[in-house]
Amino acid sequence: MYIYQLPHLERRELCRILDQNKTWEELAVSHMKYDTFTVQDLRRQESRGFSPSDELLTKWGHQNHTVLELFVLLSRMRHYHAMTIIKKYVDQPYHRLIVLKDLTRKFQQCTIENPCVKDAKVPLENFNNMSEKALNITHKNVFNYGIETESQIKILNAAPNDQHQNEVSREDNESINQKVVLKHRLPLARIQTGTSKGLLVSDISYVAETAGAIPQIPYEELQMSTNNWSPTTVLGKGGFGTVFKGTWKYTEVAIKRIEQREDNPESHSEQIKQSITELHCLNAYRHDNILPLYGYSIGGPQPCLVYQFMSGGCLERRLKVKEQEKVLKWRQRLNIAIGTARGLQYLHTIGEKPLIHGDIKSANILLDPCNNAKIGDFGLAREGPHADYTHIKVSRIHGTRPYLPDEFLRAKKFSTKVDTYSFGVVLFEIATSLSAYSNQRQEKFLKDHVVNYEGDILDLKDTRVESGDVCYRSLIDIGKLCVSERPKDRPEMVNVLTQLEGVSVN
Repeated sequence: MYIYQLPHLERRELCRILDQNKTWEELAVSHMKYDTFTVQDLRRQESRGFSPSDELLTKWGHQNHTVLELFVLLSRMRHYHAMTIIKKYVDQPYHRLIVLKDLTRKFQQCTIENPCVKDAKVPLENFNNMSEKALNITHKNVFNYGIETESQIKILNAAPNDQHQNEVSREDNESINQKVVLKHRLPLARIQTGTSKGLLVSDISYVAETAGAIPQIPYEELQMSTNNWSPTTVLGKGGFGTVFKGTWKYTEVAIKRIEQREDNPESHSEQIKQSITELHCLNAYRHDNILPLYGYSIGGPQPCLVYQFMSGGCLERRLKVKEQEKVLKWRQRLNIAIGTARGLQYLHTIGEKPLIHGDIKSANILLDPCNNAKIGDFGLAREGPHADYTHIKVSRIHGTRPYLPDEFLRAKKFSTKVDTYSFGVVLFEIATSLSAYSNQRQEKFLKDHVVNYEGDILDLKDTRVESGDVCYRSLIDIGKLCVSERPKDRPEMVNVLTQLEGVSVN
């Protein structure tokens, strides 16, 4: 069960408990790994009369996290009261994680014989010294992290987070050795998990092979380029680690440093696997509208990816700027839409099978100094079906919920039309500067807010920019086509690009 499927009564009671003594802050910062800015936004919900815990669960739910994952995080917090609220929505074997409140202090410190929880920070498979088979709890079936062996994977480029063998069309059951045009297949992630510091030495040659011509950069050079990882060079933080701005080879760069959290080694392994997927994609698929990767670093204390520094920032933030001189004009907005569409159609058409990005959203569209768009974050990218088939079926949902269509959320049907739908939501953001999700609207999802709007659609136009009514209406109309309910009614991205190139700015 996903977080957003939790029944109202249980969710309301859970939020009430987490709101007490601001327990939600520990959950958000220490376990869900949200940054300071996000936590500050959540705190403001309380002053507006809303539950910060409810907003936190909404944000986390957008990433398609499950009730089981929340149950495990609460166990790490030793918040057994909260765990009992959602206990019935978690499979029976995991009920062992709950410690009864009337047990002795010695038991709660987990030092007596046969404790239920040895240490809230150890991997789940170590609970009670029980075998994985006996309790059937492993990091992969709790979080759906990791990947199966090659003999169990029929889709060569399944996302690194996919656990079980995907249900696929006939095409995808062909020989595992089948080749594709330009050899753009995504690599099977075979990095070993459970290490304390990034990759094992035995894996370095594999990563280098995946990277192709992308240079490997000594960790010390990146350390120097950021003035020893100075806090003043931090561009942002997330669950994966920290992004720094640096000067390497007299060139401004953005450095993603992948950091292991002491209480979440599974997430670290997952991020490394996603980084390898991204490393492969950015080596194999090069285009003016795809974020360039300058290099990577392994073997040091922490793995790093080094990108072109995009001084224009991400589209999501640019659409929210308060300085009038930085507000994007209609010509700039249209060019950003065209550039993003051009990059997507390239990914969808360059090979025998399309590469589907899988996480298109305004936060993953970056702008250079001239506001040209470049698509970033390929960690969830995977190959789509052969041209003779409409979709593949996957075992787990990835991406950000406000940008995902129903056929993917409910039936796990994955195709290029998922990217088309996501792009349609981005077009609505570009036209209105409204967020893809807002708890302050009656229609919380921007897609529903725009499509179901009964008044004059011009009411939703970003009023900070003068004129541009024709451009605005065109973006909305094309966006509506992209978010059509049935995948077959959505245009392919090459057709979307053609339509956008025909839009005029008045």
